[in-house]
Amino acid sequence: MVHNRSLTSAGLVEAQFPGALHAAEHAAIGLLPLVASSDRWDIGGVSTALHADTGVPTIFVYDGHPGGAGFAERGFEKAKVWLTATRDAIKACECDTGCPSCVQSPKCGNKNNPLDKDAAVTLIDVLLRDAS
Repeated sequence: MVHNRSLTSAGLVEAQFPGALHAAEHAAIGLLPLVASSDRWDIGGVSTALHADTGVPTIFVYDGHPGGAGFAERGFEKAKVWLTATRDAIKACECDTGCPSCVQSPKCGNKNNPLDKDAAVTLIDVLLRDAS
């Protein structure tokens, strides 16, 4: 969850929010195994530019097993390490706009659309800054 004001202050425009959130969600799911013994297929996620309950742009990462298996909880406990690794992996990828190595997901129900690789890096930078 991040406030619109924080994202616009970082240079994003509202039209970029969905792609930034979606790309960050995918990358975070792919990197969760770094801090929680899991596989990306054990994890689910959803992102929205305006969540009805939070009132702000929100990403949810959750266990894909009924009743949970503790993967998302371990990610939350190590959020700074997890998000830093996620941001660094996106930035290090040599592609221009996003690929299966950084922000695309093989299990995306939205056909990997929209995705904004650069905006995802900015979003994660904001999350890390605001969490400090």
